[in-house]
Formats: sequence, C-alpha cells, structure tokens
Amino acid sequence: MDKIRRMSIFLKYMFWLVLVLIPISEVFGWLYLDGTGEFFLSPEGLGDFFMEPEVEGIGDNGRFLGLAASLPLILLDMFSMWQMTKLFTLYSAGKIFTVENTLCFSRAAWAFLLSELVAPFVQAGATAAATMHNAVGERVISVGIDDADLGNVLVACVVLAISWVMDEGRKLNEEAELTV
Repeated sequence: MDKIRRMSIFLKYMFWLVLVLIPISEVFGWLYLDGTGEFFLSPEGLGDFFMEPEVEGIGDNGRFLGLAASLPLILLDMFSMWQMTKLFTLYSAGKIFTVENTLCFSRAAWAFLLSELVAPFVQAGATAAATMHNAVGERVISVGIDDADLGNVLVACVVLAISWVMDEGRKLNEEAELTV
C-alpha cells in the first residue's frame, strides 16, 4: 500500500501541474502566434496545421477567436486532469474501491473521448480564426485526423472499461464487508 500511496502522491501533483499548465500554454500559444513557427508553444486547436506560410499577420481578433474556438478542448483537457488529480488524491488517502474513484475514472474517460470527437470542429474553427486575416484565397480551414487520434479514442475506451471494472470491484468489496 505504501508504493501505491507514494506513486499516487507523485501522480496527483503531476496531473495538478498539467492542469495548471494547459490554460497557460494555450493562452501564450495564441498570444504569441505570429505565423513564423518561432515560438515554442503551438495552440492545440491548430493541430498539425501550423505551417509557416499559412498564417500571415494574425491580429488580436484572430488570436481571441482562435482561443475561443480552442476552449472546448482546453476545458475538456482540464476537466480530465482534474478528475485524475482527484483520483490520485483518493488513492493516496488509501481509498481504492469507492464510488468516487469509479466516478473519477468514468468522467475522465468520457471527457477524453469527447475531446477526440470535438477536436476536428475545434481545428476547423481555430485554423479559420488563425487565417482569417490572410488575403482572399489564402484563408484555410484545416481538419486532421490521424492514427494518434484513433489511439486516443482506444485509450479512452479502455479507461472507460476500467471504470466499469472498478465499479464492479467496488460492489464486490461492499458485499464482502457486509458479509459476516
């Protein structure tokens, strides 16, 4: 149990750090987006689109609209990280088979799955916002789906299945506690 507690404390703080860094990196990614690719943060909503000649003279309106278009992914990612933080907080407290644990697993899995389903729409909105200041004929709406996205859907489904297994384990644990 001590190994679980130590690792859970570590993971709780790692997920908390990622939770804090998600909005910071997205805001800075959109704030400093200039079309050159020089800045090390690329907004997640742009996906693999970000190519040097495509984004020219993006203005504050384009940055704001791009950030607004990215909000569904940002919020879903943050929600998933919050659920994982809560899960590992419970684990570090020695709570393994509880209703709260299964809810954390289930909510994180659904948010992760939903983020993969929403991502193409976010990419379309973000690329349109990033290129809306380009000349007519050079504006772009880009959507990309690759094997990593399909892998993420698979991982989300696995985590969802784990939540169901954990819930069954919780029910068996409660029955065992009630048995004299």
